[in-house]
Amino acid sequence: MDMEMMSALPAWWAPAAWSYLIACIVSAVILAYDIYGRRQHQQVLAMKTVWPVSALFLGPLTLLLYARWGRAHGQNNTAGRASRMTWLLMALLPGAAASTVAHLIGVPLVFSAGWTIAGEALWAVALFILIVATLLLLWFEVLAASRQRAARPAALFLGALVTVLAFDVGMVGWMLYLHGNSLMQPITDVVFTAQMQIGMLLGMLTALPVAAWLTPKSAGTTLNSGPELQPAVQPRHR
Repeated sequence: MDMEMMSALPAWWAPAAWSYLIACIVSAVILAYDIYGRRQHQQVLAMKTVWPVSALFLGPLTLLLYARWGRAHGQNNTAGRASRMTWLLMALLPGAAASTVAHLIGVPLVFSAGWTIAGEALWAVALFILIVATLLLLWFEVLAASRQRAARPAALFLGALVTVLAFDVGMVGWMLYLHGNSLMQPITDVVFTAQMQIGMLLGMLTALPVAAWLTPKSAGTTLNSGPELQPAVQPRHR
């Protein structure tokens, strides 16, 4: 993929991209301060990293989700049982965050190294993100899983792979659209960052059905136990 190809995008793309990027960074800093600086408790410790990373593409929306369902008081209802939305976020956000981190590493690495597949750097980026994001999500799930589920690494790996593949349907599909229509901006352009943030949001949409399938159908499930159908991330008590 020739990253130098450019098309005449509307002039408002650049200021909009800068504005949203700043909002995302500020949101991530606020979350990091609340979680680490103020020692805000998380029943799933691995979510401490997921929330700030999610803010890098969800922006201020992450603050709303965190305030309602991410803080300790919002993770369970009055009966001490996790809401369905809590489970859904724990099934969706870690995969999106893992793909985000893999993307932040993979794009500059692949293009600087000149790696290609079938003459296209795009496919090399997609493969790199798939591998790294799956490994990162697997690591998250091992940390968050109950001891019983952690003893089944094959099942955890399969859940991580399916989740990342579902995310890549939206993310890679968006990249293919930009590439095919000569809309992809150089990786040093802030508009490219905005384009990738859009891809991450689309990836969350395509991963949503998988996350919903991995979410317990009953909203009255505690975070330390669950029904027979467990989410990819089965929290354990710390």
